[in-house]
Amino acid sequence: MEFSLFSQIALLLSIPVSISLFFLLRPQRAALIAIVGGDMFLPELVNFKLSLLPPLDKHNLPYLCVLVGCLLRRPSLVTTVCKERWFLFLTVALVAGAAVTGLTNGMPVMVRHHHPPIAGIRLTDGLYSAAVDLTQVSLPFYLGWALFRTERDLRTLLSAMVIGALIYVPFAVWELRMSPNLHLWTYGFSQHDFGQTVRGTGYRPMVFMSHGLSLARFLFVGTSSAFILGRLNANIYGVRAKSLGWFLLVILILCKSLGAIIFAGVAVPLLLWSKPTLQVRIAFIIALFVGFYPLLRTWDLVPTDQILAALRALVGEDRTESLGFRFLNEGLLLDKARLHLLFGWGQYGRNFAPRGWDEQAVADGYWVIQIGIVGLVGFVATFGTMLIPLLVTRSRLKAIVSEPHRRLIAGVALTLSLVALDWVPNGLFAPYPYLIVGALAGATREFALYPG
Repeated sequence: MEFSLFSQIALLLSIPVSISLFFLLRPQRAALIAIVGGDMFLPELVNFKLSLLPPLDKHNLPYLCVLVGCLLRRPSLVTTVCKERWFLFLTVALVAGAAVTGLTNGMPVMVRHHHPPIAGIRLTDGLYSAAVDLTQVSLPFYLGWALFRTERDLRTLLSAMVIGALIYVPFAVWELRMSPNLHLWTYGFSQHDFGQTVRGTGYRPMVFMSHGLSLARFLFVGTSSAFILGRLNANIYGVRAKSLGWFLLVILILCKSLGAIIFAGVAVPLLLWSKPTLQVRIAFIIALFVGFYPLLRTWDLVPTDQILAALRALVGEDRTESLGFRFLNEGLLLDKARLHLLFGWGQYGRNFAPRGWDEQAVADGYWVIQIGIVGLVGFVATFGTMLIPLLVTRSRLKAIVSEPHRRLIAGVALTLSLVALDWVPNGLFAPYPYLIVGALAGATREFALYPG
């Protein structure tokens, strides 16, 4: 695909702009503007490729800029070794597993009938894959842990998600009415298949994100963040956070993404009217499900036919068709993944399987993509980084006595567990959930050590 000069300039200029923010603002605010703003407005698909480095795009470049900005302005913030030992173990496992992936996939593979095979990979390819996950998983987590450990910082993080969602509202409403073409008009190319934006007689907006599902997830996180702050009677620029939450919920519903609407329907009542212990307990259960579902699917222990039949009775054939398509392709991809289950097939499309005479299976869920590329070892490393903080929050909450701290922690844990659940049918889209879960891990440790 040919990218416009303007889109490349925009991505390039984001580097000095992001770093310069650290000389003007608190590191936490500078980091959030660079990361959230980059995800909201930088072009999709455009990247810069440097030797031995993964492609630098809007999904990893802002995090590298934040790291550089902190090193230049406040190096003490990002030169401390993370005290979460499990995180260090998973990061080592991520790199080591990807290296083994490169060493065990030297043979070419066929992924389509009557198409040339995809060449084998080497150790350097495995390390390249590790670099991608380090910049999209480990680095965002570490920055969240390092920068957002106090109550003030956590409130700042949630406020940034609310403000980002509010800024996106007029763009989303425009695309709802006029069609999702802002990315095309601004950067000269569309970031995704236009057909997937059509919903009934209207549209599902994307704005500058990779997909309508990505936008819906972003609005869901912003909506939940508003209700978390609203439970604490917080205001954002003089407006009650709870009122902003109701407004964002209406916009989220208008965006026509059923999954995000269901998640909001679960999260909002719990955030408004349940106790922190219940929220954390539900987050714990969801995290267990997200961790075990891929393993059960890998061994074909999920009753997919019964699930589809029950869903068909509830929401009809049209809504069920999408999930059935996902189940079909998951099965094909898992048939391929089981042949290299521990360390996967590597990147460059080697993890795909033929769907038909000349078709390739479609990978939607983040988990099935990870298992196919880096195997169970890589899946545990990447998903463990998200899920372990949700699991340990339940025990750490017992040591936190401050009610505002408990509500903050519980609300964030519940929201993130639903984001992780969305990774079962859908992709990662953007790494900011790892930033937030890193903040959760740091804050729970800090609040548990200093419970007052």
